[in-house]
Amino acid sequence: TMNTSSAQAAQTIKENNMKQNTQDGLLHLSLMGGQARALLIDSTQMCEAARQTHNLSRVATAALGRLLTVSCMMGVMLKGEQDSITAIVKGDGPLGTLMAVSKPDGSVKGYVDHPEVDIPRRPDGKLAVGDAVGHHGEITVIRDMGFGEPYIGKTHLVTGEIAEDFAMYFTASEQTPSLVSLGVLTNDEVLSAGGLIVQMMPGADEAAIQSVEQSVDMFRDISGTIEEYRLEGSVMQLLGHLEPEIIGRVTPAYRCDCSRERIERALISMGAEELNEMIEQQHGAEVGCHFCNRKWAFSEDQLRALLEAARS
Repeated sequence: TMNTSSAQAAQTIKENNMKQNTQDGLLHLSLMGGQARALLIDSTQMCEAARQTHNLSRVATAALGRLLTVSCMMGVMLKGEQDSITAIVKGDGPLGTLMAVSKPDGSVKGYVDHPEVDIPRRPDGKLAVGDAVGHHGEITVIRDMGFGEPYIGKTHLVTGEIAEDFAMYFTASEQTPSLVSLGVLTNDEVLSAGGLIVQMMPGADEAAIQSVEQSVDMFRDISGTIEEYRLEGSVMQLLGHLEPEIIGRVTPAYRCDCSRERIERALISMGAEELNEMIEQQHGAEVGCHFCNRKWAFSEDQLRALLEAARS
């Protein structure tokens, strides 16, 4: 019995360690003395928060989770605090449009048109994300630098599996050849989720490029690697042979920054005509936030005040 109880104690300690070690994290890494850079993220909690917020089906969890994960990594590459990335995936599949908005602090929010859609798994047992998103359509990435015109990049969908689509986006739209791996492992809740972007820096030598290219197969099962090794362990597991050096760290989170003031500004920007219609026909309005599903109620009088603001 001694052996059994000590084995159980060890198992309990292991499980407690797993629980404590489940906080999400995102690492910015330099590889091979600065010849390449990588972003590696454990986005498990972030994707689970999105699943709960939107009551997502399994395939919707995997699709939106992958988009939130890549968007979060792209957001962290931004320089200014006010900068943001909006990534929109518009495919011809049953999920409809997927959107994510991210910021440099690691916060991200998003939604999918049809969160309830579920379709049969692929023959290999994996979730059919490409079929749910669609194989035809486009990705739009809007980089808002907080001033002036935002930069807008567009590319066609390659597979609808999200990772390959963003690899194509980086290569075609930003002229930055990139390896992108994304994964969300889910049953009724998110078990693990993560992502990896590896980009060569200008002037990287041929040997460095080959080292990265030869590593592609190791990067494929990112959610499995994150589940087994968590973030810190995954650095050595995936990138150990590429001389990884951590140069930055943030804590990703699913976070919506909507407020009554923002909703009021949005209503004013709709213009006097639309506001007048709400007053005359609906005698008030209830406005929902796509990202967190909060509802904001406006009485007829409150709408009249906004109408005055819109006219002035």
